[in-house]
Amino acid sequence: MKIDSIIRSVAATVAFAAVASVVAVAQPKLEIVGGDTYDWGKVKSSPLTTVVQVKNTGNADLKIGDVRPGCGCTAAPIDKNLLKPGEVGKISITIKVPGHSGPIEKIVTIYSNDSANTAHVLHLKADLHPVITCTPAQYMLVTNASLNTESAASPMTIKNTGETPITIQKPTLADGGNIGVRFDMNGPKTLKPGEEYVLKAFVTPKNAASVTGTLNVKTSSSDMPSFDITVSGTMNQPSVSPRSAVAPPAMATPPASATQSGTKTTPH
Repeated sequence: MKIDSIIRSVAATVAFAAVASVVAVAQPKLEIVGGDTYDWGKVKSSPLTTVVQVKNTGNADLKIGDVRPGCGCTAAPIDKNLLKPGEVGKISITIKVPGHSGPIEKIVTIYSNDSANTAHVLHLKADLHPVITCTPAQYMLVTNASLNTESAASPMTIKNTGETPITIQKPTLADGGNIGVRFDMNGPKTLKPGEEYVLKAFVTPKNAASVTGTLNVKTSSSDMPSFDITVSGTMNQPSVSPRSAVAPPAMATPPASATQSGTKTTPH
């Protein structure tokens, strides 16, 4: 009896080990190569770019359902959504924060069939110290514009926040959108460290629906060789005549009655 008991115990242990082995084989695992935080450190320009690798360190196929940035300023496409055991995928990270100065923190969430961590979070950090800053943050606004009529956009202050002189070129219309644009800037401007220049633009809408366009400014700085300025705005709405000014509909003239003709009818 004792031997039978030992045999049964050994068999149960072997069966359990076999089941556990099957379970272990069926487990994918997502690992971010280099850790769950990527830090650019102190940088001088945006956009920020890098490639982050993710690896399947499990024993089954890793299926990545989605790679979702935490905000619209971050893009993070992955080159493949299915990773075999030991295989590596690449996520191309781009963060655009024009005009920002100081620390930033963003996240990208990787959703997969890794049962231990179905929503794996990648943390992105940087400390931005651009050599050129714009106030407001790289956009110009036009309000109540009229079709094919020039309107002044809100001015933008461009400042050299670096340590050496920087020359900025006259902006060009990178994306025409639906506008024409004229500047009060006749040629290149060289700004000493700490010096500012107020850029003024005059916009002519070519579409009655909205005002949209993108300007590009090239500079002499290798740290920030160019930057974009977004132009947007609103259009004047056509005036509507007040209801009282609308003429009433014509009324049909009623037929003349017998009394109006001067005769009377005698009832029968």
